[in-house]
Amino acid sequence: MSQQKKNKGKVQKNKKQTFWTQRNIIIIAVVLILVTASYFLFIRKTSNEPKWVKEGEVTFLSKDTRQHLAKIEVESAKTPVKRSQGLMYRTHMDEDKGMIFLFDHLDMQSFWMKNTVISLDIIFIDDKGVINTIHKKTTPYSEKSLPSKQKSQFVVEVNAGFCDSHGIKEGDLIEYKLDK
Repeated sequence: MSQQKKNKGKVQKNKKQTFWTQRNIIIIAVVLILVTASYFLFIRKTSNEPKWVKEGEVTFLSKDTRQHLAKIEVESAKTPVKRSQGLMYRTHMDEDKGMIFLFDHLDMQSFWMKNTVISLDIIFIDDKGVINTIHKKTTPYSEKSLPSKQKSQFVVEVNAGFCDSHGIKEGDLIEYKLDK
């Protein structure tokens, strides 16, 4: 066999090996793309995370001057079911968002962070809108009781650090308005 035919055979064999290698890489890449797309289209959509819905607004006011300190959009928790769910399972909440819990009457209240993924500032408010207790930068998933110091009728939950960022203190006031 001539040297030329041997070399030609090697070149064709190398081309076939290269072709199969490139083909395998392409197949693997396509499979990875399909798996990733399937995750984002089907699996991730079925998350248990509740969708945030604006149902009103809360305005925080200075106790001395009634100066506007901050305003947030809120979801409301008026029923026992909504109050027990609260902000559990949420992985994110925008800085200008929160939740207001409305109770039927003034009483000692206590919250915990069970199944709550994000750290919160929890603000307890009496029936006149006066903030009587703030638990700052709470620990996610904690089952430790976080009680009010005085009887409260409302509780507002915001992202951890919100009160410090906006100068909100015990004794300050809130006003709220619900859309429904």
